[in-house]
Amino acid sequence: MESGNDQLSLTDPDARAMHSSSRVAVGYNVQIAVDTRHKLIAEQQVHNKVSDLGLLTETAETAREALGVARINAVADRGYFKIEDIEACEAAGILPYVPKPRRGSAVAKGFFGKDQFRYEAEADTYTCPGGAALHRRYVSPVRDAVRLFDYANAAACKLCALRSRCTEAAFRKITRYENEAVLDQMAERLAAWPEVLDRRRESVEHPFGSVKQWMGQGAFLMRGLKNVRAEFSLTAIAYNLRRAITLIGIPALIAAVRPNGSIIPPV
Repeated sequence: MESGNDQLSLTDPDARAMHSSSRVAVGYNVQIAVDTRHKLIAEQQVHNKVSDLGLLTETAETAREALGVARINAVADRGYFKIEDIEACEAAGILPYVPKPRRGSAVAKGFFGKDQFRYEAEADTYTCPGGAALHRRYVSPVRDAVRLFDYANAAACKLCALRSRCTEAAFRKITRYENEAVLDQMAERLAAWPEVLDRRRESVEHPFGSVKQWMGQGAFLMRGLKNVRAEFSLTAIAYNLRRAITLIGIPALIAAVRPNGSIIPPV
């Protein structure tokens, strides 16, 4: 297109085709960070970026600042799994918990996934499901000057009884980012605290469900990214106010926001 965009909506030029589990709808990508204890929205953003990749740090860091704490845990779904974002989170005082998606050509073909190859940090090798050691063979530059290493053992693959379940090539190759240790550490955290993913689902879906059910906001009324951001800001404020009233009641809420803590008596 002459505009440089790969999509064009005649109804709303800023909107994009957003994929869901069952359909594709033209709209916006809403990001929220939810306090798991009270289910209050700590941060909200609206984007017209179709993918969630790269949005975790931006949302979580603003939420951390709003909560006035030095560190927070940020739990997100597989759609946020991006090594650059995971590293940026840790640098910003955010401990990320993001499960690794099962993707790639090997998984699509029904072969062993990378998670079935065990990395040995001290030896800098991978142990395959057949018990052979895959050694570092190749180095190639990737984005942002981060190197990508390839591990293989062609001789072992040639004689392996599991080869038909592993690859259709001459040998199996496993790739690893130079800074992939940050992903290994996150996987260990998730293995030690698996229930955190269920807690995330319960927390983040509560505001969305409430907004759709008792506010009847199944779709945005405004058009244009700027206007939609303003609309959802008001939505988040309304949700938080109602949630706060549910948690502590109207008198306590008024006392919390008045400078001297006094409550105006009813007329």
